[in-house]
Amino acid sequence: MKRFDSARTVPAAAAAALGLLLLFGGGGRLPGTAFAQTGDARVVAATPMPPPMPGDASPDPRFDAAAVQRIPLARLDASLPADARLRLFTITDRPGLYVMHAPNLFEQGAMFSRVVALLERRDMPRDHIVTMAAIAAHARRFDTDPAGLTAGNNFSATELAHFFDVAQHQHLTLTDGERRLLTVLAGWGLIHEEDGVWRARSERDFLITIPGPGPAPGGGTIDATVRAAILSHELGHWRYFSDTVYAHACRTFWWHDLSYAERAELTRQLANVGYDPSDRIVIDETQAYLLHTPAAYIPFADTPGAYGIDVASVRRRLEARVGQAGR
Repeated sequence: MKRFDSARTVPAAAAAALGLLLLFGGGGRLPGTAFAQTGDARVVAATPMPPPMPGDASPDPRFDAAAVQRIPLARLDASLPADARLRLFTITDRPGLYVMHAPNLFEQGAMFSRVVALLERRDMPRDHIVTMAAIAAHARRFDTDPAGLTAGNNFSATELAHFFDVAQHQHLTLTDGERRLLTVLAGWGLIHEEDGVWRARSERDFLITIPGPGPAPGGGTIDATVRAAILSHELGHWRYFSDTVYAHACRTFWWHDLSYAERAELTRQLANVGYDPSDRIVIDETQAYLLHTPAAYIPFADTPGAYGIDVASVRRRLEARVGQAGR
């Protein structure tokens, strides 16, 4: 999930679960990224990383590759740690799918807040990486902090390589969290540096991240129920990324089954909680929320009138379209 937020008030249970209204993970790809899959599967326990030297955008050389283990998706839930540990899972029966279990929401935010800002957030530049002060100011607009910008994430390896390539060309000093992320991605083999350019090993690789149990901004808590909801949402983004038939059905639904007014209202509600209102993001988020997220955490609200939406009706029609495509 990327953030729980909404044009309405999210049910109290959902708001309390995260303390503030957080959004789930947004789902986009950079133009040209294919819908497909490759990869292997492992679990890794990473060691603490030292702070970066000023101006150093290279990864820390240490990566515990020996700790990597392969697991199928069915074993993922049982393999998630009960405590605040960084775990990396590569899923054997879903080629190209990689899962990061961050120690907690705050460490996840430290790694990904500027990645999210560059690739997904409304009113943030796409051509350069902003300062952490700008990230903090942006987060305050949505009554959270940089750690609470995302409850979960999903990015293609191409997007992640793009972030670090932009940072390198910008001569940006990475934060401690970003340097740790780069160490993990490079050590895991998802991205590599070639002729001074960061590149994805495969355009078919896809990383999702979820936080470990612990506190959330505003006094909330990430518990097993919330973590499971985040994971389900992010796996919805994986399906959209990897399943071409499913993704085509979702896009067909958006452009042909919904009215202009319904598309506009769904876009407005997602934009109001900070999502980039581009069709690329909104279509992916709509399917992930409506088909892969527990009802208590869905940010959409019924709105009356000719230009409103009936959320249950939209979900039923999307389910029907996807079901037809799968026959």
